[in-house]
Amino acid sequence: MKEHDDGPLPEASAEEIEIEAGEATEASEAIEAGEATEVSEATEAGEATAAGEATEAGEATEAGEATEAGEATEAGEAIEAGEATEAGEAIEAGEATEVEQEEAPPIEESPLLPLGAWQPEVYTALLALIDRYGVHSPDYDPERPPLAIFDCDGTLIHHDVGEAMMRYMITRRKLNTDRGFWQHLVPDRLGRDALNAAYKAVAGRHDNEVHDTAAYRRYRAGMMGAYHTLLETEGHDVAYSFAVRMLRGQHERTVADLCEEVLEYELGRPLGQEDIPYGPPFAGLVVPTGIRVYIEMVELIGALENQGFQTWIVSASNAYIVKALARRIGFPEERVLAVELQTQGGRYTDRIVEPSPVGEGKLEMFLDIVGRSPVFVAGDSMNDLELMENCDDTCLVIDKGGDDEILKIGEESGWLIQPPLSV
Repeated sequence: MKEHDDGPLPEASAEEIEIEAGEATEASEAIEAGEATEVSEATEAGEATAAGEATEAGEATEAGEATEAGEATEAGEAIEAGEATEAGEAIEAGEATEVEQEEAPPIEESPLLPLGAWQPEVYTALLALIDRYGVHSPDYDPERPPLAIFDCDGTLIHHDVGEAMMRYMITRRKLNTDRGFWQHLVPDRLGRDALNAAYKAVAGRHDNEVHDTAAYRRYRAGMMGAYHTLLETEGHDVAYSFAVRMLRGQHERTVADLCEEVLEYELGRPLGQEDIPYGPPFAGLVVPTGIRVYIEMVELIGALENQGFQTWIVSASNAYIVKALARRIGFPEERVLAVELQTQGGRYTDRIVEPSPVGEGKLEMFLDIVGRSPVFVAGDSMNDLELMENCDDTCLVIDKGGDDEILKIGEESGWLIQPPLSV
């Protein structure tokens, strides 16, 4: 456009009028082409004046489809993902805003049983078991109370009390090594002669005299190693028999005192591990230390007893240490089934009383003595499988780690799974 100076405009000459008319003519042609001179940039970008609104909104013609769909170009990624722009926050979280998950309400603790460290689903199932079979159920018969079985090691307690007693006896050399001890207890392939010789070298001497000797290290590593080798190669039955038969030749009163000594020591000992030094030719090993009774298990036994159940402990450890432990938690020792030895003249022999409650022997012994199937079984290993399979109602597996087989069976069977409890 032509600029003018300030002041009154002079009258236009005929020539100027023609020039102005010519400019108008040139502009009219642009108008007829639908192009506004002020939007020449849009003309160069191929924008039609009909899309002026999109031009003012900064929309490119290539996004015409989004314009027609009423979608903002800033939400192009959401369009490609098929997500509505109103659910942008939900897109990032992978959740629809309309289906926000509500937190589960806290579980209500029953006066029958403290909640403790029980998993919510386990706790609920235990209360339901009490409701179905306890004294307030319509079918309750005090002459035939419902039966509940607890394994001991790894289930009722943390760690293994039978193994703890065996290690205590080995470490303190509390063995009665009469003429037939080594012959009947230790297989030749596990270094019987070397162990016999090492033990003779340290027998009858004070602890502070022998603990740093090669003979003591050889004897201790070899005896503990023999148990673990039998466990790995021969199975639970043979290994547990080895542990209990270590009482061979001991008097019943001596063993009773020994059990109290072991419990006093192990219940006060920190939970952890101990390195047993190697003593050539026997390799060293790592063993657990300390035992603790699970608080929730004692509370569960009390709750079941209060509601009319009859509870039992069935263990593959020696009966003498398990009964001593039962007395400490107020459990009737006459309802403890565990491995026992035959006696002669008040002393234990190396002959196991049959049936031995190891593996399927647990079920056999329980049915022989009690005569009915339980409605509840708690265990932690394949050693408890047969008891669990014979259970009429609820099974509880304590997942202490290391026995994937029983966990797999438990999950497939719909049994309760509970991590280790409070100590």
